[in-house]
Amino acid sequence: MKKQFLIILMVTILLATVFIAGCTGDTTNTTSTSSATSTATTTPTLSPSPSPKATTTPTTTPTKTPIATPTPHVASCSFIGNKNTGVFHYAWCADVNKMNPKNKVCFDTAQQAIAAGYRPCQHCHPQ
Repeated sequence: MKKQFLIILMVTILLATVFIAGCTGDTTNTTSTSSATSTATTTPTLSPSPSPKATTTPTTTPTKTPIATPTPHVASCSFIGNKNTGVFHYAWCADVNKMNPKNKVCFDTAQQAIAAGYRPCQHCHPQ
């Protein structure tokens, strides 16, 4: 068990050394002889190229824009209905901000909204 661990450790260290040497560009001069000719050739040593300096670019955080801005007529309403869903809300209900402005309908009373065929919101329960 210890022998296997030591062998694995040694192989890992050897591979790491080879990998690091390959990444940094460290190569040694090697000589080879050709069987046809007896001249020795050497490979040039590679020097690591300087890495470019990192540049930082300033980042700007985008400003949040409201999802939907009510029209001035709708802003003065007590109840706001949604043409798409057929649901009406109190003007302060969070669901009103999610509506597309062109789908908003203004009502002064809950009775007006019900008479127009709208149903009350399940979150704010307008009455």
